[in-house]
This record gives sequence, C-alpha cells and structure tokens, in this order.
Amino acid sequence: MIVPADSNIAFNVLVEVGKLRFNENRQVAEIHLILLQKHAIKISTSEVEVQINNFLFYLTAVHQQNNDLIKQYIEKQGGYILHLDATCEGDSPKLVSSIDPISGFVLYSAKIKSENKEDLIGFLKEIKNRLGVPLAVVSDMAKAIKSAVKSVFGDIAHYICHFHFLQAIGLTLFDNECSALRKALSKAAVAGNLKTLRGKMSNKFDEIPISEIETFLQKPEDFGKALIASQLAVYYLILWILDFGSNADGYGFPFDHRHLNFYNRLKTAYSLIKKVIPLYSIKNKNRNIIWKLYHEIKEIVENSTLEKKTKQYEIKLTVFSQLRDALGTVPENVNNGLSQMKETGTHKELKTIKKAVADFKTDLEQKIKNTDDNSLTKS
Repeated sequence: MIVPADSNIAFNVLVEVGKLRFNENRQVAEIHLILLQKHAIKISTSEVEVQINNFLFYLTAVHQQNNDLIKQYIEKQGGYILHLDATCEGDSPKLVSSIDPISGFVLYSAKIKSENKEDLIGFLKEIKNRLGVPLAVVSDMAKAIKSAVKSVFGDIAHYICHFHFLQAIGLTLFDNECSALRKALSKAAVAGNLKTLRGKMSNKFDEIPISEIETFLQKPEDFGKALIASQLAVYYLILWILDFGSNADGYGFPFDHRHLNFYNRLKTAYSLIKKVIPLYSIKNKNRNIIWKLYHEIKEIVENSTLEKKTKQYEIKLTVFSQLRDALGTVPENVNNGLSQMKETGTHKELKTIKKAVADFKTDLEQKIKNTDDNSLTKS
C-alpha cells in the first residue's frame, strides 16, 4: 500500500474515489457510503471531496509526464483525429477538451476565456506542438472553431460532430412544442403540488404500525378493501409520476425529453384513475386522496390544445429518433451518457451509416409526399 506524503489516504483509495466519481458518476454522499459499506473505510464527506480533487491533480500530472508515450502510441496507430468540445457554466471560463476517438485518449484540456477564434488558436497551437498535425478535425458547427482550425492546421479535413449535428437539428425541431409544454406544466404547477402531496403522505405512512402492515401481508385478500390500500396505491402512483426522469438517457435535451415524459406519465396515471374513480364516493373523506390526485392532473391532461401540441411533438420525435438510429452515434438506454457516444468506426461501419442516412432521407421524403398531415414539415 502506497500513501502520498503528508496524507493518511492511500493511492488505492484515491483511485477508487476517482473511479466512483468519474466512471460511475457517483455523488459525494454515495461515495462516502460505498467506502464505508464495501471497504470499511471511514472518512468524512469533506475528505471525499478533497480526494476527488486530488485524483484530478494526479491524473493531470501523470498525463503531462507521459505525453511522449502518448505521442509514440499515436504515431504507431498512424496518426490521430482531433475531436474538439467545449463546456461552460454561466460566466466561468470555458473548458475545452480534445480527444482522439481512435485511441480514446484525452489529448489536451484547458480553460480559456471564451470560445472565440483568438483563444482557440492558442489552444490548437499547443496541441500541434505536442502531437503534430492531425489526420482530421471533428467539432461542432461554430464558425470560430472552423476559422481557428484553418489558421493553425491549414486546409485540413474538418468534419461536423454527429452529436452536435443532431443536437442542432433537435433544438430547432422541438422548440415550439417543448416550449408550449414546459410553459403549460409550469403554469399548472403540477410537479410542485405532487411533491407536496408526496411529502404529506410519506409522513403519514411513517406512522403506520408494522403490525398493521404484517396483517395485510398475512391476508392479501383483505388488502384491497382497506383504507391503507387505496392510499398506498395513490402514493406509489405519485412516486412513479415524479420518477419521470428515469426515462432519460443522460444526454440532455433534445435527446432526452423530460417534460414530454412527465406529461405522458400524467396521462397514464389519469387513465388508471378514471377507471377506478367511480368506485369511490367524493363525499367519503376516507377515499378523498384519490380524488385529490384526480383533480390535480385533470386540467392539464384534458387540455385539448396541449394534447394536439404533444401529438405533433411525438411525430417529430419519431422522425428524429430514426435519424438518430441511422447515424448510430448516440445510442439509447445507456448509463454513462456521452462516454458511450461513437464518432468513428471502420470503413464498413461508415458505409453502413451512409446507406442508413440515405434510406432515412428517401423514407422521410416519401412520407411527406404521401401524408396530408404537415406535422413532419413544421419546425
């Protein structure tokens, strides 16, 4: 076991913390609990945060020290593709990263003042000094990046990142419907009201004696007749509605559609409630909770204008998903978001993508030609 100087945390613990945070996207509290339960390591949450920062520091240092090894590896593989991406939060400096999708190596990352041409030129020159000229560049469609690449690398092949291409299409395609749905849900305050109802009910269920629950388990045939049965059903229905975020793939809008997922769960819940609501008298206070949920979601679900908007939204989403599948770069149902995005492949794979996109285009043109509904052509 190796321990850094002036520290009581071994490197193997440091690495475990880093892997949990950045490979598994665990939060500080989760990491703290895993260390305690799985490894019997008791450290404070503040110390976990310190180790996360230390992990990044050591990782950066190792990366910098092994730049020559990375360069040798890249030369053996025949060169590298420079994939550029930038992220920022508010007015803070932009973090620009460069990745070689062939080897999977992060080539260089740095914080720059802005994503304008001058700042990007300095970033690209550093990469050129370290690794030479790339085989090609992949980036989003920002004009500043295109201009900076040309200034540093000349007339090099420069391709649009499929992820950013899809993102740009989706942002335009869904803007009208998503905006209308978001505003309607916000105005109705359904999510907030359901959370309040959830809180009140959870406090109530905490007071239920274990013996009462055990009685229901021993006589399941009597469970449906009991007051607690309808209350628990409503409670778990509310929990399910509010768990709409679990439908997301982790890419963010326009790949994930949180507002549409929430609306569709409200619709499903409403249809279930409508089937059983005749069994409960509105005057019976013991069954009042199901009526509260019914009236809470009734107005938003029965809004015909909003229903029409969401149908148009889903038509567009179907088309968008087909293009997403054709490009094959943004897989659905993943656990670690962008790290599973694929931008390169074999020549055979690229030919398959080219054919799939061509087939998609032909199919879409035929649908537009044959349909009387102009939803496919609206943006």
